[in-house]
Amino acid sequence: MSIESSFRKANQICNRQLTRIEADRLSLSILYWGFMPAHFDNALHRHSFFEACYVIEGSGSYIEHDTEYPLGKGTSFLSVPGTWHQIRSLKGLTLVYVAFEVDEERTGPSCAEDYHRLAEQARPVIYGADAEPLGHLWETLISIFDDQKPVFPALLQHTSTSLLLSVPALHGSYREEAWHHQADAAWDENSLFRQAKLFIADNLSEELTLPRVAGHLHISPRHLTRLFQQHTNQTFVHYIQERRVQLAAQMLLNGDLSIKDIASQCGFQSVHYFTRIFTQKLGVSPAKFRRAQFTEGRSGKHRFTE
Repeated sequence: MSIESSFRKANQICNRQLTRIEADRLSLSILYWGFMPAHFDNALHRHSFFEACYVIEGSGSYIEHDTEYPLGKGTSFLSVPGTWHQIRSLKGLTLVYVAFEVDEERTGPSCAEDYHRLAEQARPVIYGADAEPLGHLWETLISIFDDQKPVFPALLQHTSTSLLLSVPALHGSYREEAWHHQADAAWDENSLFRQAKLFIADNLSEELTLPRVAGHLHISPRHLTRLFQQHTNQTFVHYIQERRVQLAAQMLLNGDLSIKDIASQCGFQSVHYFTRIFTQKLGVSPAKFRRAQFTEGRSGKHRFTE
């Protein structure tokens, strides 16, 4: 599909279907969307609303407060309410834009304050926006209309919402409670341990050596050993054994597989080894455990620590 066709499709669908953006404590009225393969000069003018523009291709200039800013591929520029501005281009800009205003009645006071601040303090032009979320989201939105495939409303809605939310993030600033990346060693350790547990749970029937699991997480075996000691107060090997015995007990309780098959599916290399470990953990052999469950009505009262 040519850019003219995809832009025509984008104009039709966006201006019909994307007339409001609703997010957490924020409501934006969309006045219009624009997808223009070739935008040339326009007259000096102003709006009573915001207009966010992004250059896909081409060159030109944006004039605001008698300051002329050069425009090129990947440039984002924002016209705020009441500001006189003008776009100029001799050869034409491949330009996309969206005009919007805050619905004050449906927007929380803190979010409304963000946009009041944006109107007063916005940086009008941002270069290199193609490396920022706003640029990526414009490209994503355009790609939705690239071919003859149907446009999925949910994808369109979420992409456009993220795009509008990224405008103040790029051209202004959020309040202090906005998330900032901070190194948090404890959080990283907890995340690694959760990943280790998930990998083990999904691969209990396989050989689970310390180097294999550590390699999956891209950490050293020594690091993994320390993780299990910190979080479970037991060794990696003992943790694996408990999870395998837990799975085996469930299979003995709820199925009719032979003890040999259960041992294999739970990752034990032999029935003898399975019986020995199972008996150590639960104080009864697998065969007696199964018979006892039948006798007691399969109560399933056995508990295992995480």
